[in-house]
Amino acid sequence: MSENPSSSPVSPEAAEQTPADAWEAPQQGVRPDPVRTPHAGIFGYVAAVIGIAVALWIVAGRTLVGIDGDLVRWFAYSLGPVYAILNIFVGRNIILTAKRGYNLRPSAVATLIISWVSGIGFGFLVPDITEHGLVSMVSLSGGEVAQEIGIGVANPLATVSVTLAIFALVLSGLSARGPKPPVDEEDY
Repeated sequence: MSENPSSSPVSPEAAEQTPADAWEAPQQGVRPDPVRTPHAGIFGYVAAVIGIAVALWIVAGRTLVGIDGDLVRWFAYSLGPVYAILNIFVGRNIILTAKRGYNLRPSAVATLIISWVSGIGFGFLVPDITEHGLVSMVSLSGGEVAQEIGIGVANPLATVSVTLAIFALVLSGLSARGPKPPVDEEDY
């Protein structure tokens, strides 16, 4: 049962009217048009400000209760600026993500918030060297046992805080690039 071209239901005139690109493969990598809102990027500015505030808390939060030792200067030159710069770049990526109309990954927000909480905990627990020995905010109210527990927990909290800030930077950077283009099985 073969059909000859003259008996097909499509006339030669209709075949000439079909566009030539109708038979081409669909374009790969086409992303949807972004939807921008008037308040795009506000969370990025808030994230940068909170990150700088947590960095200041890590550096000098102990001075609020009268604990001023050598570690304030050490943290002012090392951990504080690193943590603040990481959070500024995370905020920048969040702003870029919003301005490009893409959605921020929830994992970026979660890691950033956990980083802040860990940094605040580190600021409470880290001891400082004073004329009375090692003193932290926790040891002022909890005594020697709280001081020993605080020393044991403070360093892991600092490590977790900086590591999660780096993860938030990577995840927010991936969000700023936009979603992956859809891949069909026909593309393989």
